[in-house]
Amino acid sequence: MDRRNAIKTMALAGAAAALPRFSGAVGNNSKTRVGLIGCSGRGLSAVGDMLAAAKGSVQIVAIADLFPDRLDVAMKAFERHEKKFGKECFDVPTSRRFSGWDAYKQLLAENVDVVIHATPPVFRPLHLRAIVEAGKHMFVEKPACVDPVQARELMEIADLADKKGLSIIPGVQRRFHPGYQEIVKRVQDGQIGEIVSAQAYWLNSRFWIQNGGNLYLQNKDPMSMEYQIRNWFIFRWASGDCYVEQHVHNLDVISWVMGKDPKEVNGVGGRRFDLQYPDLGDRFSHFAVDFDFGDGVHCASYSRREPKSKDYVLERVVGTKGIMETHLDGGIQRIIGSKPVEIDPKKMPQALVEEHRVLLDSVQNNKPLNMLREMVNSTLMAIAGRESCYSGLNFKYDWIKLRSQQSFAPKEWKLGQHELEGVPLPGVYKLS
Repeated sequence: MDRRNAIKTMALAGAAAALPRFSGAVGNNSKTRVGLIGCSGRGLSAVGDMLAAAKGSVQIVAIADLFPDRLDVAMKAFERHEKKFGKECFDVPTSRRFSGWDAYKQLLAENVDVVIHATPPVFRPLHLRAIVEAGKHMFVEKPACVDPVQARELMEIADLADKKGLSIIPGVQRRFHPGYQEIVKRVQDGQIGEIVSAQAYWLNSRFWIQNGGNLYLQNKDPMSMEYQIRNWFIFRWASGDCYVEQHVHNLDVISWVMGKDPKEVNGVGGRRFDLQYPDLGDRFSHFAVDFDFGDGVHCASYSRREPKSKDYVLERVVGTKGIMETHLDGGIQRIIGSKPVEIDPKKMPQALVEEHRVLLDSVQNNKPLNMLREMVNSTLMAIAGRESCYSGLNFKYDWIKLRSQQSFAPKEWKLGQHELEGVPLPGVYKLS
């Protein structure tokens, strides 16, 4: 996506953000019917965020997950949500609770208007194509995918969604935060002058975060498909690695501001020696990547998830007349320079809720808004950085965007043994 189209799309998102906060549901007085695919912690949190945004205009009517025990976890979470939002927000009988590899297909056969998609990232293209073909609007969690082959497929799916008039809102919530929108617009309007450099940081002290910090199935075989899917966040094929799965948030801001692809990528990364393989997965624990945007403009990108380290999350863009700094959780959206600007975080809505409000306003007001491409572009930027770190090689960005055949998805979806290739070794890992 070029700068002009990026600005056009964000103008649409800004317009959606300005829509009335209390709009009618699909079919005038009827509630918008919502299905959840992927009953993970993020998926269940997304349900709460959507209910907070909906102000009573939606109803959760169906759920789906590969594992049946996750359906029970979801129903218990819904009981907690009922106390806050009311029992009328849920109507999920046992006949609309689906498990197994085809659970998503069974959910899509039901009468649902909107789908929340929150499975492990590797399932995105398979499921998103089915969602779009079924004519459903959706909220889809980040990242968009795990490899360049999937990224190209998702661009095709985005085109299909446009033809069907469907809304797709991605879980890169900074794009929907009014403070971020204002600061980025000021940068694009030239308030900090010409951009000369940028930095992006997601430095985190948690290597794994699920189940209160513990792994699922600790007494099971880590070379089994079930172990790897339940603990997807530490396996490269399922998550895309932490650089893709988490740092995509920061890179999305850089992509948004720059409005164009980098030209070349050069990275370095590795994994702590004390992280047991394969029990603690096969992903890296730290990355540093240089994105060359041409004309002497570089973005330095840093991602780390290592126990007992210090947290630091920030996006920074340096211009000839000032500096942009943004940090969602830290409440920082500001411009430093001769014309300083600082957004008051107390006056800002919650970004995690705002993204759902934008989706529902789009659906309920029949104004389709498809922002899947933006997240695919940001995810592909992260994939490029990851592949440079894994291989120890630098390469042209267009190669990975247009020609790379790197594919992480299993050839066959079934439980049982799923062998891994091991932790990538720079200089040995092969690009394809």
